[in-house]
Amino acid sequence: MKEIISYSYEETVAIGYNIGKNLFKGSIVALEGDLGSGKTALTRGIAKAFGIEDISSPTFTIFHVYEGKDDILVYHFDIYRIEETELEDIGYEEYFYGDGIVIIEWADKLKRLYPKECLKVCIQKIDENVRNIVITGIGERYKKVEDVIERDEDIGD
Repeated sequence: MKEIISYSYEETVAIGYNIGKNLFKGSIVALEGDLGSGKTALTRGIAKAFGIEDISSPTFTIFHVYEGKDDILVYHFDIYRIEETELEDIGYEEYFYGDGIVIIEWADKLKRLYPKECLKVCIQKIDENVRNIVITGIGERYKKVEDVIERDEDIGD
């Protein structure tokens, strides 16, 4: 488990960028945190690491697909308003366990379908700007990712 404090939106994006730089094909990032905690900001940073500049929260759809550099697909799920059966209906396994990068906002809503191995990121809102970000690698490959993640101010702008 690694704990990082972010003092701004920009730092949260930068931490996401650092996470993204260290992911491998087929990675799953499970984001947990209350409304307004910074899950989408962290997602923007992860996407930026793959050359994706503009993402939006898929609040009213199940997920968005973005094509990143080197033809890597990034799947951005928001499961706040859906049930696990809806994920099963769309064939979630193809996305969760393929070669793309999967980012799941509100992953704590998953029960049966929670990935057995993933990078779990819990974000706690301390105040308007400050966030406590706890990163836990579940599974050996993800523990290695956890070990190398640090705060990263340079996001390649």
